[in-house]
Amino acid sequence: MKDTDRVAALGDDWCDMAEGCGLDHTALSRELRTEVHPAHPFFGAALEVIAHRWSNDDVLCRHRDTPARYSILHLTWSGREEIGGCPTIDADGEWVHIVAYENGVDAALSAAEVLEQDGRRTPMGPAGTPSPPIVVQAVHAWPEDPAVSPGP
Repeated sequence: MKDTDRVAALGDDWCDMAEGCGLDHTALSRELRTEVHPAHPFFGAALEVIAHRWSNDDVLCRHRDTPARYSILHLTWSGREEIGGCPTIDADGEWVHIVAYENGVDAALSAAEVLEQDGRRTPMGPAGTPSPPIVVQAVHAWPEDPAVSPGP
């Protein structure tokens, strides 16, 4: 399966970098290179951004040196090298692990929507929400990279 087919299967929240969308795709790759610092687990890794998420600052990358490996990282758009665990690695593994993470995102958003409809959660507005954040379990399944710690 080609990456464009994989990205399309993730749904409408993802834009394939091979397609035009009005966003400067070169800026995404440039920001990723800027943010990944020497202490980051992916420092020096040959990452290719293949898609970006519309609803937040996630990028989906394929590892050029290990083509079966994919990762979702959350950019901060600070415009500078980050410190600590940023940019966060939300998912890391083979394609099946990326799909599992995305299924977790979909389930969490669906659960939040039910709570909002029942009045047990304040809907997200332009200024955020006073409700607790939606938490999705990170997926770190790439076995040969012990530097990437398991998610929360």
